[in-house]
Amino acid sequence: MPISRTSPNASSIIFLLLFLQIKNQLAYEKTKIYWNSPSATCTRHNETGINLEKFHIISNVGQKFSGNEIVLFYEKDIGLYPAIRKYANGSHVWEHNGIPQNVNMTEHLAKVKKDVGKLIPSHSFRGLAILDFEEWRPFYDQNWSSKRIYREASIDKVMKKHPKIKRVDAIKIAKDEFDRASLDFLVKTLKECQLMRPNAKWGFYGFPICDENGATRNNTFCYPEHDNRLVEFLKYADALYPSAYLYPGRTYHDKHLFVEDVLKETARMNAMIVNEGFQAKHVFVFHKFELDPYVDNPNDILFYDKYHLCITMKQTFDYGVDGILLWSTSKNMAKRCKHISNYIEYHLGPYLHELQTFHDE
Repeated sequence: MPISRTSPNASSIIFLLLFLQIKNQLAYEKTKIYWNSPSATCTRHNETGINLEKFHIISNVGQKFSGNEIVLFYEKDIGLYPAIRKYANGSHVWEHNGIPQNVNMTEHLAKVKKDVGKLIPSHSFRGLAILDFEEWRPFYDQNWSSKRIYREASIDKVMKKHPKIKRVDAIKIAKDEFDRASLDFLVKTLKECQLMRPNAKWGFYGFPICDENGATRNNTFCYPEHDNRLVEFLKYADALYPSAYLYPGRTYHDKHLFVEDVLKETARMNAMIVNEGFQAKHVFVFHKFELDPYVDNPNDILFYDKYHLCITMKQTFDYGVDGILLWSTSKNMAKRCKHISNYIEYHLGPYLHELQTFHDE
């Protein structure tokens, strides 16, 4: 059933003006397009090379996933990120002591320093540097659904320390301990990264928190009450890196509202950051260009059609963000090179070039 809204146009205009007002606090630059897809294997084969330069799409040298323009750190790539991994057989494995309360921050930050130096060897790096931490959300109450295991692990930690404590009291302590440890982990990790490479635009992937289930209870695809708390650490970042990925299902109308909500919520959070006395953040939006890039047969991949492109790329350009990052998975990349190359050459590339030309005028 399509999502209905009252006066969406007025709301959109208000947030667009807010976004542009914030952008005016920063040095003006036109919206740039970045390639954050691991297509290096394609560039090694002339017949399947992906021509990005033709459409002014910025990529790392050799289209490597990490390089001179963009570096994305997954959880395994930096420091001692704690996680409780669930495997197909139902078992759970605790990595680096599982929850943020258990992290040895001295050891973690030492490894952060080493890992940043490895993936970003140049001290003068001025590109985009993104921390992609998704296994758990920053605050206790935000870990719902499959992430609830982090709540339970936090409660268990308290109850083992205080065997006679009531569960209701253990929950209160667990919540406080998780939130303080998580905030400490995120802020100190970010600041260590900024010390190592001060010219980079450091930030966290995927905030604000938005998903396609949000609208069923919030009249928005985002979670404002949870996003408000994210400002506690995002205010220290150099940039915001929201995600507005489209997936199979739902109507074009709903997809449009979803992307719009991500952009509006990002502008709202940026305004909150400014109101707290911090500099407005640059905004780089993550977009896909395939509805489901994980399908086994590359011939079955559904690339964004012209309506999807209008919903994602055009709407994001209209908001005047600093950049768009085009992301895809490494799965079956060698088999997908030809398909992606053709799509860039005849569909996405010309569309983005048209948007850039229009907005430059």
